[in-house]
Amino acid sequence: MLCSTYYPLREQPRTLDGLREYHEADCIARYFCRTCGAHVFAHSKHTGQYFVAAGLLVEGPPQAQSIRHWRAAETRDGGLTSFLPGEMDTSSACWLRAVPSNQGSLSDVGHEQHTFRSSDELLARCHCGGVEFYITRPDSSSSVPTSPWPDLLAPYHSQSSENPEDVKWWLQDGNTRYLAGTCACPSCRLASGFPIQPWAFVPKSNLYNTPGRQAQLEFGTGTMRQYNSSPGVYREFCNRCGASIFWHDEERPLLIDVSVGLLRAEEGSKAERWLKWAMQRVSFTEMALDRPLIHRLQRGLGEWEAKI
Repeated sequence: MLCSTYYPLREQPRTLDGLREYHEADCIARYFCRTCGAHVFAHSKHTGQYFVAAGLLVEGPPQAQSIRHWRAAETRDGGLTSFLPGEMDTSSACWLRAVPSNQGSLSDVGHEQHTFRSSDELLARCHCGGVEFYITRPDSSSSVPTSPWPDLLAPYHSQSSENPEDVKWWLQDGNTRYLAGTCACPSCRLASGFPIQPWAFVPKSNLYNTPGRQAQLEFGTGTMRQYNSSPGVYREFCNRCGASIFWHDEERPLLIDVSVGLLRAEEGSKAERWLKWAMQRVSFTEMALDRPLIHRLQRGLGEWEAKI
């Protein structure tokens, strides 16, 4: 995820049954659902404080007086802070801070050179390293899939998603980059645990399990697990660290939604040499539970677009 949001709890959760514990660092544990991968709790062992993932609230969340970003320096390009204006903070907001911002997690050691080795392949890897795959640049095979328009470009409440002209909307800038965007739909919120899910739309033919285009992507490799979130709709997540991996369905099986937080691009977490971000809309804004947050994001996207 490019953006994970939590609320502090006044007391310890009554039970952690059914959740898998992942130690992000010596002082931080995160708990996620074993079945669907949704993040539920986080625990700061230094303070004893527990937090609940903001996307799991069933009623409107408390109104945010301000937005503070922490560990943004580790994204190299600001991550979603570019789209979600707020205050940079290195103290009071850093309840879950594990390491100084000039250090990487232990899972990153030895992987940075490999990440940036080729300009024609982009490494995607979860926090624990149990899921790893590669994205290649758009090529002739990238135009093979067919797909209806996404809500990101054709809002469900105002127009049809049918694409009779078979526009390859996921290919941008003369077929040199893939489209990426943010989603606020209830399904993504509940499956991840967080209000904002960033996706990149990548043809399956451009996804590989190994570098050098040696092995085409296969679902279920490594620690990857699949969750059938609704009839004909599938989501993958890491069964060890809880990272969101893919969304795909039977209507467009050759076009895969890739969770942007996995990408290890040299330029930063937004991977802008590979992705063109949709700025006009957050998918399914009208269905968002935390409307003020999503409206801030939408406004920030517009402001960012005006700058570039």
